[in-house]
Amino acid sequence: MIDLIKHYGKITALDGFMLDVEEGETVVIMGPSGCGKSTSVRCINRLVEPDHGRILLQEQSVLDMNRRDLLALRKKIGYVFQGFNLIGRFNVLENVMFGLVMDGKDEKLARDRAMLALSRVGMDESWQQKPAELSGGQQQRVGIARALAMEPQLMLWDEPTASLDPILVREVLDVMEELIATSNTTMIIVTHEVSFARRVADRIVLMDKGRVVETGTPDRIFEEPQSDIGRKYKRLLVS
Repeated sequence: MIDLIKHYGKITALDGFMLDVEEGETVVIMGPSGCGKSTSVRCINRLVEPDHGRILLQEQSVLDMNRRDLLALRKKIGYVFQGFNLIGRFNVLENVMFGLVMDGKDEKLARDRAMLALSRVGMDESWQQKPAELSGGQQQRVGIARALAMEPQLMLWDEPTASLDPILVREVLDVMEELIATSNTTMIIVTHEVSFARRVADRIVLMDKGRVVETGTPDRIFEEPQSDIGRKYKRLLVS
């Protein structure tokens, strides 16, 4: 992402945002609320259209893609939302299968891939339940399985624990941590969870006021911060 600018009316969400991500890398984006974290990841698959800038994925210009090419690209990108966005009338398995079936996959193949994804997040025994019968943490795990079932090349995580009761946050973070440890998938994670970020990130990107203010390894960021935002995070760890 190169020099992204995004305005919402008079509010500037991104102000020259820059980010390079290597294949297989886990990058965690952190910063205060309203700094543009979620907007930055939403621009990658054009859930949000930036006002200016360039986005390149495998040397393809995302912002120049027509609708057909963009839809094809989105099939390669998993997205885990803050909310769970599950379909209430579907059971767990049907929710995870839905994207595969809509993509024209054979029903048996879709079912097998969905069950495999559910097993990876520990929800395979709950496949017949409806979303309303699940806790928030379980619903988010189903949302993760739905993204995994598409076998994405890139996973985008938009504050996946933000809608959860603090007691349920741990179960989702444990699932995420296991997936990161056992997968070569490129991941960009927006989160406020400092200890989690320190454990899983190859690189941490700190944002403030729509810009990247610091980037580096977790140890470097949290032990020798160069920015005001970094120093505030360091104080959280030692408090």
